Amino acid sequence: MGARYFVKSLARGLGILETVANSPQGLSLTEVASAMDLGKTTVYGFLFTLEQLGYVARDPDTKAYSPGLKVLDLGFAYLNSKSILEIAQPYLRSLAEECGATTDVSVRDGAEIVTLAMEKVWRIVAVGTYVGSRLPVHCSASGKAQLVDLGRKELLALLGEGAYPAHGPNTITGLDVLLEELDRTRRRGYALTDEELAPGLRSVAAPIRDRDGQIVAAICITAPTSIYSRRELEEVLAPKVLEAAGKIAAALTVDASPHLLAAGE
Repeated sequence: MGARYFVKSLARGLGILETVANSPQGLSLTEVASAMDLGKTTVYGFLFTLEQLGYVARDPDTKAYSPGLKVLDLGFAYLNSKSILEIAQPYLRSLAEECGATTDVSVRDGAEIVTLAMEKVWRIVAVGTYVGSRLPVHCSASGKAQLVDLGRKELLALLGEGAYPAHGPNTITGLDVLLEELDRTRRRGYALTDEELAPGLRSVAAPIRDRDGQIVAAICITAPTSIYSRRELEEVLAPKVLEAAGKIAAALTVDASPHLLAAGE
């Protein structure tokens, strides 16, 4: 009776997704086809569909397929068992209580960041962010914090020359200005936004790196301009977010699972 309702094509597609997900280093079309014992034409059709839907990502240089961040949209329940969130959550809560500001941890998925965890403070100006929400990298502090390892060529391929959409009065809308801002971010170790994402909001974020030095996430503090000045953002909040990012990164060195959360790996 059950076999009557078993959808073989769906099972095949999920099997392909599982095969790719279990190989975060990436697999070629030939390798996926071999693992599934299917023809390459058939497998390509499934991979193309999964790529279009965001469940797998294809490296433009190596052509290898790796898990896409869209798999997180299937449900965040399994993320609760991952060490990056277990480690980060206490820091998010502590920072939110100490600073009276909203804190979050996010990962980059192409030209967007995806919020994995958040501690909201009632005084914060709402910008429609929540766990699972997506924000553009060019005007978010967490986004810029996760772009610092990319060069001009990579950023051009990712974002183009501009003009980028303006979300606040101070949004950076061109590549050259963004590159200058990322150079400053790289030197000081943290990223800032001052009414770039939305009017009345300032944010500071720092990248979180894994044991190999790769950026896997970012931790951010966001506060209204009426509560924290630009100077306070740099002198008070920036050191706190840098310290939290460093402690989370140190804790991650004893657990390899955060690699699964990095977009495009």
